[in-house]
Amino acid sequence: MLKHYLKIAIRNLLKYKQQSLISIIGLAVGVTCFAFCSYTLRTSMAWERSITDIDRICILYSETEQGSEICYEHYAPYALAKAFPEIESAIAYSNIGPYTDKLCEITAADGTVSYFNEVFLFSEPGFLDFFDIRLINGNEKNIQQIPNAILVTEKTAYKLFGTLDIVGKTFTNIDDFNDQKEVFTIQGVIEDFPVQSSLERYSGIELNTTNPAIADPESSMHYNGYSSYVKIKPGINLFQLNKKLANYSLEYLRGKDAIAELKVQLKPLTLRRELFLKGKFDSAELIFFAIGALVLLTALFNYVIFIIGRMMNRIRECGIRQVNGAEKWSLFTLLFTEAAIAFIVACFLSFIITELITPYISNIQLYYTLNRSFIFKLLIQYSFVGLILIALLCLGVIGKIGKFSIIESLFNDKTIRRHSILRHLFISIQLVICFLFLGMTWFVLQQSKLLESRLTAGLSEADKTTLFEVSLNGDKFVPIRQDMLRKFEQNPKIKTVCRNAMGLSGAWQLGEGRFSWDGITEQEAKTTLSHVYTDPSYFDLINQKPVKGRLYKPEETDKAIINESLARLLNRDPIGMQISVRYWGKEMTSYQIVGILPDAISNLNDWNSSQSVLPCIYMPFPENSVNMSCLVKVSPEYRKDFPAEVKAELYKFVNQATPIYINSMKEQAGFYLNYEQNLFRLISILSIVCILISLLGIYASVTLSTERRKKEVAIRKINGATPQTILFMFCKSSILQLFISAAIAFPLLIMILTSWLQHYTVRIPIGVIPFIILFILMVIVVAATIIWQIKRIANLNPAEIIKTE
Repeated sequence: MLKHYLKIAIRNLLKYKQQSLISIIGLAVGVTCFAFCSYTLRTSMAWERSITDIDRICILYSETEQGSEICYEHYAPYALAKAFPEIESAIAYSNIGPYTDKLCEITAADGTVSYFNEVFLFSEPGFLDFFDIRLINGNEKNIQQIPNAILVTEKTAYKLFGTLDIVGKTFTNIDDFNDQKEVFTIQGVIEDFPVQSSLERYSGIELNTTNPAIADPESSMHYNGYSSYVKIKPGINLFQLNKKLANYSLEYLRGKDAIAELKVQLKPLTLRRELFLKGKFDSAELIFFAIGALVLLTALFNYVIFIIGRMMNRIRECGIRQVNGAEKWSLFTLLFTEAAIAFIVACFLSFIITELITPYISNIQLYYTLNRSFIFKLLIQYSFVGLILIALLCLGVIGKIGKFSIIESLFNDKTIRRHSILRHLFISIQLVICFLFLGMTWFVLQQSKLLESRLTAGLSEADKTTLFEVSLNGDKFVPIRQDMLRKFEQNPKIKTVCRNAMGLSGAWQLGEGRFSWDGITEQEAKTTLSHVYTDPSYFDLINQKPVKGRLYKPEETDKAIINESLARLLNRDPIGMQISVRYWGKEMTSYQIVGILPDAISNLNDWNSSQSVLPCIYMPFPENSVNMSCLVKVSPEYRKDFPAEVKAELYKFVNQATPIYINSMKEQAGFYLNYEQNLFRLISILSIVCILISLLGIYASVTLSTERRKKEVAIRKINGATPQTILFMFCKSSILQLFISAAIAFPLLIMILTSWLQHYTVRIPIGVIPFIILFILMVIVVAATIIWQIKRIANLNPAEIIKTE
């Protein structure tokens, strides 16, 4: 009997192969999109959960006048563990780049040299016990005593050496920035860090480091450059422990000869995501999930329209089978087999699509590892859920059929009409989703362009792509700086060359005690200032002119200009004032203010907040500057070749695996707009997918409708209906669907955009014109999809139709 049902199901799917193919491919794409988008949310929900004893691990927070802040103090967790018996253990590790980055040079037995960029944590031997990480190879006693003991994960061991038997092997860390090479000996291999956790991205641990940036007691990072954690004992009530901590002042070492006193609170590591400030990035997983759900919904509607249509068209067949003694279970099996085969084929196709696109998605820089097996696990879960829903759908149809008498099922066509209403409803919802996707694509693109314009001082597209920053930072590049400057100046394809200590990354900050002026108040001295060391040609490059006074000249090393924010802070006429600044050296250098520039973003690390523009001073580039970048304006035809030519020149002086930073202003802005650009790419790609699925569904629906109404068309034409009349008869339902869909979608789109744009200090206006263009575009696309099919039926010979009917 099962063989009989399978044969009938396959025959029916092949009979309507066009509609079958549309629904199966659409559903496969929809399920795949939903699996990848929901993976992001599932990963976020399970973040850090794979760490052993995660429910007992807590992050240290310091309570200050400004509120609760993450505690980065090295000695704080250990002092806390000594003072409170409720705490089982403590650990602190440093993950501050670039100190944790290593360019590993490995020489194979045959003399082949390979290079790998790896990232290591700085910590102490207790790290392994605290996070319950097993030592696979190595002597545990040795690693507790040996300085700079390197422990690599299994994954890293196979990557670097192809085996786990690597204790005693070495690699050389190539540090061209400081012109240093250091040989490290691998002392052990540990199991891989927990997946979907903040530890996963690291290659291993460096224990007992002697790196002066971390280990030197004179370095500030020796005391406050660490992530601090404690593990409470089983059964301890964290709320009660925090009440005790609220009445306790923790004393710990915060400097070489300084003891700090601090109020500390503990917060569970499981709540890491909730502990950070809320913003546009926190809802990214939900946005991706919603986008994937909308694509899946669009595909499901096509599938449901097709399957219910097939079921409704078989009511007469079911009536005949009932006449011949078929039971409801038999009818259910008949309908379920056809629907399930189409669904299983779609799921199998989704596995193939996932296998093909996973390598491309893996190349996107994510904060987590894309686990292919987990994606397939999700697909399997969704497949089983889908089969259950299909069974329920079939039971519902069988229940509906059961309400008809056998005579009604043979001759009544009310159910067909009801299915037509359902089909129109589903298509209208699909159009609503298409409107939402197209609208979001347009507005995300426009918001991204607005933000880019703000980040690039309003420069034109041509200026943004022809203005480059060439970083000459690092000891290896210091001796060749003047030679590179001469080469740039002598190159006829280069229009402007400007020395700059900060590059295109914006101004750097000056903390308390690093600036002063006559009459400075205590409150003014605590203000965070920003500063830029640059040649005066910089202001021409970014198209900035003073609103008052003038720019300093190349030969004026004691003059400076400020922005409007600093002028307002001074609360007086700043022209002629002396401002003293200390950044690189130990002594203050005085500058006379000669001009005021309009405000521009000077705090790129916080560019999307009210703190994006800080009081800023622009000073002449000092000849002895530690940092130096060349800002170079090239001719438009040279912008493609320039980066490659400069890199080839610079690689004569550094290792070929050392990164060299040459970025255009547009690329630099793209770094800060990564979220918006990724969101635009995702929405635009899925908009195309969603629209294609919807249009295929509309095409299939129109095809079925025209085939079913052939006789009606023939009778109308015999009674004098023109092709234009037939055309309008079929088009009016689509036009009505578009109007209804737009009426629903546009208010929803405005609500979504208003909520999303609240996260930005600068926003695009939500005008009427984009919505009109959007509606016209959808009308054109839908019309192009259905018009030729309708014209075909409108131009058919009625005699031929009557003859075939």
